[in-house]
Amino acid sequence: MLAVFLIPVLLSSCLDPYYLDSKSNIVKRSTDTALNDSALIYGTVFDGPDTTSFPFLGANIWLEGTDIKTTSNIQGSFNLKVLPDTYSVKCLHPNSEERFTMTLDISLSPNEKVEIQFFHGSVSE
Repeated sequence: MLAVFLIPVLLSSCLDPYYLDSKSNIVKRSTDTALNDSALIYGTVFDGPDTTSFPFLGANIWLEGTDIKTTSNIQGSFNLKVLPDTYSVKCLHPNSEERFTMTLDISLSPNEKVEIQFFHGSVSE
């Protein structure tokens, strides 16, 4: 009798999706006078929760409210040369659900380089 009750409970809990949220962080900030008063946002996109995950090829990275955008390469790397300002940096793979959009708000000064990392979330069923 107990087995008849447990099997539907176990099956329904196995079918519920599990979401791993996306996240982002600033790794470091530095100054580079070779930027000639511009600023640089660069970093890596990972297909998982930490730096041991695979690099994420083809993720779109853009600055909200602008036409500035790029795509991560085979190493998951990207860079955006910008004017000093405050930006909302967004990242999402084109085949992903909107809920996995990663956002990082940063302010940049002249000649500043900011390295960031994006960790793409996922769903398992």
